[in-house]
Amino acid sequence: KSGYQKPQPRGIKVPKKDDSSKQKPRKIHSRTLIIDDQQGSSFAGLSLVEKMASKLSIWTYAHNHLPARRGVYERLDLVKGAVGGFLSGSRGSLLVDSVRQDDALLRDMGIDSLPGEKIFCEDLERFGMGKTLKAMHKTIAYGARKILKRIEPEDIQIAHGFIPLFGDGSLLEGSTRREGTKYIKEKGFGLMWGAWMLGPMIAAQHLCAKGEGEKSALSHSLDDVLERVVKPLRWHSRVLVMMDSLHGDGPFLDQLENKKLRYVIGGNKLVEVKERLQGMPEEAWSDVPDQHRTKGCVDEQACAVYVQCQSWNEKRLVFGKRFRREGDLVWNYTGIFCNIPAARLGCAEQTDLDYMLKIWKLYSLKMGMEDRFKDLLIDLAGHKPPCQKLEKNRGYYALLSLAHNLARGLDLICGAQKRRDLRKAGKRVHQRMRISTLRRHLFALPGFITVHSRTATVRLVGGGAENLRWFEECWGLLSRC
Repeated sequence: KSGYQKPQPRGIKVPKKDDSSKQKPRKIHSRTLIIDDQQGSSFAGLSLVEKMASKLSIWTYAHNHLPARRGVYERLDLVKGAVGGFLSGSRGSLLVDSVRQDDALLRDMGIDSLPGEKIFCEDLERFGMGKTLKAMHKTIAYGARKILKRIEPEDIQIAHGFIPLFGDGSLLEGSTRREGTKYIKEKGFGLMWGAWMLGPMIAAQHLCAKGEGEKSALSHSLDDVLERVVKPLRWHSRVLVMMDSLHGDGPFLDQLENKKLRYVIGGNKLVEVKERLQGMPEEAWSDVPDQHRTKGCVDEQACAVYVQCQSWNEKRLVFGKRFRREGDLVWNYTGIFCNIPAARLGCAEQTDLDYMLKIWKLYSLKMGMEDRFKDLLIDLAGHKPPCQKLEKNRGYYALLSLAHNLARGLDLICGAQKRRDLRKAGKRVHQRMRISTLRRHLFALPGFITVHSRTATVRLVGGGAENLRWFEECWGLLSRC
């Protein structure tokens, strides 16, 4: 319909359409403010995180391992307050300030009171050194293990039934005034933070001091990951170590092979790899079919060759590729190290083109693992260290990693069944939900919290019907976990 109306003769009134079903908005001439603080909280949805951590005995484990603190405030209360601060959007030295003023939320967490900014900053330094830091590392690993134990391996596995153990580092914002700041030519000044992620969960993390780098941070914490998380879950045969080319050297590969771990690691750091690939004869290269060719490449070929450096005790298999984009006159070479048997991927020999393409497909999944760091570095503002002292920053990132795991665990446990149903229906499944989405739709739900006879009652008062239905579903799933 165009909306055109035929002009009427003058003197004849056109009756108006009856629009009584639609109420017109009334103009507001005045507003009245009534403040009624009856145990209400702006983040009553954080009771989900508190419920999960209590059900999985994460708080009990932290209480038993964290050293006691002198003074009015308990150390476990500071941990709970910091986690609530991260998930409610607080940052830096004011991390626990918003939670400290929320009496209803404190009552739900079982906290009498929290300190101000000055005392909390002093305690951050204690969190980042000595026995307290070791206890935080154990608590992070324990929480990751307890959460992963509540789901099926199929919920987080990648192709061919592997569970990725991804190790990587990130250069955080830094300046010459911060302790431990290092300079990288391509990126500038910053603090180097390294972490191991088993699936979507942080299993270990380390903020590097002066003289340390990404490689040393990951190499020293690998044993803790295997002992505290992988071994209790009995996932050793399922784990696939995935790393970039910064770690494709002899000592680190020896460490992985001695522990009988499967790996797919880039080898572009080694000069011998590039020289060996450039010296390969033409008949050794196999053309990659168009449907398997990397996007943007007009020519692509693959090969498999052994490489042995001077300091190595034995040779290792390298899967190489050379490719040309549109306009390139010479080949570009790249290679990866991999020790996965051909039979594990359903192939007959290591020289089969199908086997080489499957290895490269596994290595391409590393990009998806890198995206999982966005939850911690972007949604929880992990790119910005809050302090100048290294110990304070180490304590801050230990608390940040624990908050990340609890939020990610809530998404894993409560969304597992829905993802399984989608997989059975042949539909595409998203691997995770961003922490910013969880905060907006679940954690930021307002409500009233009352505690009586050691029982906390949460009464939500708004947030939208869909969000409330989602919250109720998560609450029921956590009650049975």
